[in-house]
Amino acid sequence: MAIIESNQLLTFKLGNETYGIQINKVREILTYPLVTPIPDASRWVKGVINLRGEVAPVIDLRVRFNIDANPVYTPRTIIIAVKTHDARMIGLVVDEVSDMENVDFNHLYPAPDMGSSISPEYLKGLFKKDDKMIVILDIDKILDKDEMQKLSRQSNETSNVLSATA
Repeated sequence: MAIIESNQLLTFKLGNETYGIQINKVREILTYPLVTPIPDASRWVKGVINLRGEVAPVIDLRVRFNIDANPVYTPRTIIIAVKTHDARMIGLVVDEVSDMENVDFNHLYPAPDMGSSISPEYLKGLFKKDDKMIVILDIDKILDKDEMQKLSRQSNETSNVLSATA
């Protein structure tokens, strides 16, 4: 069965820049909850949360993309819970949710390789809104296969520890 791409994006801020993800990947938007740390995880993995009975890793995109090495977590900090193509739930930490946008994926600008912290393989492309460019992230590629497997293993281990202490 082919997955139909939504032409609607949820846009959000990371620092001063606006990014977007396909709305059909978004499951929930949460204020920053209590996050259980994962031992020996990458700096940008904040830990795991229980999301409606599913243990989901939480990734701070500000740290992942070298936008903010020491981000502050406030009541305005948001987690966007997304589902990847292989049905894994991930929480993405962003500064704030902005808007909904309709985008024609046939008219995207290609993602340039400018040597920035966000590698072009993480991007679906860019689109122009007013006088700004909005970067569209490819949720299924933000983490490579090895990173997803490591995170899944660590999340399961943390989940087992949490269950044993409950």
